[in-house]
Amino acid sequence: MSKTKPIAGIVLAGGNSTRFGEDKALYQESPDALTWVEQTVSKMLPLVDAIFVVTNERLFPAIHQLFKHTAVTVLSDQTPFIDKGPLGGIYAAMSQTPAFSHYLLSPTDTPNITTEIFATLIEQNNAYAVTNTAEHYLTACIPYCKDEIETLLRDDNLRIRPLLQALHTKKQPFQDEEPFFNQNYR
Repeated sequence: MSKTKPIAGIVLAGGNSTRFGEDKALYQESPDALTWVEQTVSKMLPLVDAIFVVTNERLFPAIHQLFKHTAVTVLSDQTPFIDKGPLGGIYAAMSQTPAFSHYLLSPTDTPNITTEIFATLIEQNNAYAVTNTAEHYLTACIPYCKDEIETLLRDDNLRIRPLLQALHTKKQPFQDEEPFFNQNYR
């Protein structure tokens, strides 16, 4: 847990996984492996004061079942911003909780992400991950910004980049691309 400021983790687990062929959040690489959503939560857990997994209504029952005996809170998208992508998910978490100082964000489909990457983003306070080949907007640590997200959603602007620009979120460079690889195909 953080010692200096209250930080919440938000795991974004509501994608439809159409290219992947099955739900990525619930995917297991072997029968005894953790699901990808469980892996992401376990990597955040040592660093944050609370974790919220945000998913869609279809996946909510299965993901809720995974975490029902834990301190992890599972949420689905909130009205009026249902099925509005990652911004809708972040909004749902910020709407259902007291304001934390910062929120550590991660999609569930980067199973090679590490606790060390998350720790670096938290240290930077308001940063998102970049590598030599890509900007990873959804792997970030941002301040509480529910009002800014609501404005974007009301304008039907569903991209996270304008939010990061409005928050003056810094780029945090990482050398290795592999931990950020988004698994779209098996």
